[in-house]
Amino acid sequence: MDMLDKRLNLLTLQEAMDLLEVSRSTLDRWRKQQRMPFVKIGKEIYFHKEDVQLWIRSHSRILDPAAQRAGQEPCNETITIGYQSGTAHMWSALIVKEMRLFEEEIAAAEPSRPYTVRWHDAANGLELVEGMIAGSIQLASLGDYPIIVSLQLAQMLPNFRPVLLAFDGKTTCSKGISIVVPRGSSIRTSTDLSDQTISTVVNSSAGHRLKRLLTSLETQHIHIIHREMNDSLDSITLQHVGASAMWEPYVSLARLQGAESIYFDQEWNDDYLTGLVAQDRWMQANDWAVTAYLKAHLRAHQVMRCFPVKAAKIISRSTGFPLEMVANLCSEVRWDAAAYTKDLKTLCNLAENNVTSTLNFRGDYLEEAAKQLKLPSLLNKPMEGNWSFSLLY
Repeated sequence: MDMLDKRLNLLTLQEAMDLLEVSRSTLDRWRKQQRMPFVKIGKEIYFHKEDVQLWIRSHSRILDPAAQRAGQEPCNETITIGYQSGTAHMWSALIVKEMRLFEEEIAAAEPSRPYTVRWHDAANGLELVEGMIAGSIQLASLGDYPIIVSLQLAQMLPNFRPVLLAFDGKTTCSKGISIVVPRGSSIRTSTDLSDQTISTVVNSSAGHRLKRLLTSLETQHIHIIHREMNDSLDSITLQHVGASAMWEPYVSLARLQGAESIYFDQEWNDDYLTGLVAQDRWMQANDWAVTAYLKAHLRAHQVMRCFPVKAAKIISRSTGFPLEMVANLCSEVRWDAAAYTKDLKTLCNLAENNVTSTLNFRGDYLEEAAKQLKLPSLLNKPMEGNWSFSLLY
């Protein structure tokens, strides 16, 4: 079969996953929902490499505002926000959603404009980046490494230009990301990971930190499998894997089920950041909506900081996660939309090449949102020095 694969230029399922840098679940979703062409030989799934490349190009179109103004249905009637309810550092989006803060700001900015706000709850950041490329998601909450992935994809897709609008939840030294091991595991240090099977989410903030950790150790005989967080949690509980690189709240959920977590504070010295990203063309055609959402974003941060019990109850009710766990996690995150020069340096450190040279940070929208909410001026540029203890946005 290997000779036949090469002769027909076929990719195996794993080769296609590696080529596209997506998980098995994402690839299956593309096959079933978006008619990605494939070949089935017996029980095995294969892909023609040329078909995969053509399919990617055909599904990478960005809606053109000029064409919309020429008579097509305007995109601003439906605004889709991508978020991740399974990522604690982005729970501010749940506050915006459940308290309808965005709808309030839209009504204040454009009271006569018809619109529909839709929310897309994704399992991981790559799913949201895919939606932005396809034009089905306008704004998205992403982790730091998915932001880097969006920049990498922008270099290959000329019509896709992601813009960083603001930051969201932040923690120092990657706190909120850990290696989780099953109950009774003997793993205590990074060198103990040798000869283990480790699960994580492909192209995620946790997965990237795991990759860097293993590269620095030059460790051999480690098998990394790509699974969504829910599957990784089950694998740890059932002891089907030796370890998993996880983010909160899954680290805390695993501990509640008896697992243990190891935090590599020496190896993971970059801060863990999340942020809001938009597609440039949509943003320019809908600047009013961008400012409205950033105002809602800043208001959600105020709720998280000033009314933590209220915020925790909203999040717990929406996600089903235990209230006490939610409250503890929210208290450990810095809810701050402002960009510091150190934050942009963190993104540069996470990148493996000069891709961050294409990073487009637009602080003017956040500055306008802060101004309308009568918050201190942001001066439309990253703030210098360390994070302020007294000034948060």
